[in-house]
Amino acid sequence: MSNTSATPPQVAARSAERRLTMALIVIVTCQLMIMLDLTIVNTALPTIQRELGFSSANLTWVINAYAVAFGGLLLFGGRLGDVYGRRTVLIVGVAVFTIASLVGGLAQNPTWLLTTRVIQGIGAAVAAPSALSLIATTFTAPPARARALSYYTAASSAGGSLGLLAGGMLTSWVNWRWVMLVNVPIGILIIAFATRFIPQPPHVKGKLDVFGAITGTAGLIGIVYGFTHAADGGWSSTQTIASFVVGAVLLIVFLIGEQRVAQPIIPLALFASRNRAVAYAGMLMLPAAMFASLYFLMVYAQDSLRYTPVEAGFAVVPLTLGVLSSRWTFPPLVKKFGPKSLVVAASALIIIGLVWLSQMTPSTGYGFIVVPTIFCGVGVGIAFTGLNFTVLAGLPPQNAGAAAGMLQTMQQVGGALGIAVLGTIYISRLDDAVKTGTTPQGAVAKAVGDALGDGAVFIAVLLLLGLFGLVKMAPAPAAAPAPAPAPAPGTQPPGQATSA
Repeated sequence: MSNTSATPPQVAARSAERRLTMALIVIVTCQLMIMLDLTIVNTALPTIQRELGFSSANLTWVINAYAVAFGGLLLFGGRLGDVYGRRTVLIVGVAVFTIASLVGGLAQNPTWLLTTRVIQGIGAAVAAPSALSLIATTFTAPPARARALSYYTAASSAGGSLGLLAGGMLTSWVNWRWVMLVNVPIGILIIAFATRFIPQPPHVKGKLDVFGAITGTAGLIGIVYGFTHAADGGWSSTQTIASFVVGAVLLIVFLIGEQRVAQPIIPLALFASRNRAVAYAGMLMLPAAMFASLYFLMVYAQDSLRYTPVEAGFAVVPLTLGVLSSRWTFPPLVKKFGPKSLVVAASALIIIGLVWLSQMTPSTGYGFIVVPTIFCGVGVGIAFTGLNFTVLAGLPPQNAGAAAGMLQTMQQVGGALGIAVLGTIYISRLDDAVKTGTTPQGAVAKAVGDALGDGAVFIAVLLLLGLFGLVKMAPAPAAAPAPAPAPAPGTQPPGQATSA
């Protein structure tokens, strides 16, 4: 018998480590699939319009139907996980999303496709908060959580740009229907592996706040719809104004009601932590600039540089690589400097990138945007991870789903805000440039540059929030070595024996 054979406790520890690694892979894949669908249909829109007979006015709702349902239901989805079990709710949400993707891929008319896009958004809103909250409850040690969040944030932040690339390739090389059908095998695998590898953390026993769910969801849908409609119909549109008014009134009613129930959808105690409240505000500002910036970079690549959809998708790869670099840079940096310093430094890096991009012209070409998009990508990856880390720090496990739902709600509302505000600026500057006799390519470059430069204002607010709002936390301590002998199977605290 070999003296180097592993002892039973060592085998159990390695098995626990493998299970946690597989759990992280499932969570990250789930989040990546959900974020891909925010953009994967974008490059397929012209083909979808031709084949299904969409009007130009209704075509944007192929995107907006998903975004409105997703953004409006995230608070409700987060609390569902707290009350009914996060693993169970994750699996249900992914199942709904997968079935809707299958049916949507077979769509024969606009109503059919838009209905399935709404159902996709519902499934995503149910699954996404549970994915993030499972990181909080599964990876409890700060170093393990930092590593898990770096993977999760890389998938979340890069999902939009990867969706544009994947959508272009599938539409050009296969068929537009595969931008929907590609989710089916992925969803099936997520469900199969989630059942086996993701632990079911304890959940709150009690009833769901139905009144809060209705008023909160309806209010958020009103706000998200208002921003979405403003981007197309204008800020002075009766429909836009009515959406904001109705949404605001419902959210006020929601907040009043939340103070009177035992188990609210959003426990207001979440905002008692100054750092968490500031991080939520920061998560409104960061997507406001970066979701819009990704869109405008695609506009510049296709309308000014005359790239094909696939070429335009590859054009944003440097930004994606910058975001993915946070997987390696964030864990050691947060251990040394803490999240406050990283959010501030990352914000400064994004501002430099956006101001640099604001100088683009058709003659500068693609080479001009490579370095600043890398700057933006690195900054976005680190800032997103830092804000997520701050929200989850010291979080009571019973409120993990609600906190995750609130975080992702701010992200989606921020993205809609940025598209609406910067989209208005883009259209105004484009009209001005055309009136002065600028060439179409030059007008697009000028308008895109101005919109990106103005987007830096959102990040400047994030920088100020980080500098003056966040309170510096102690750097995450290094993981303590496992005691010998290792604990018996089932007694290892989650997150203590994980690998990146």
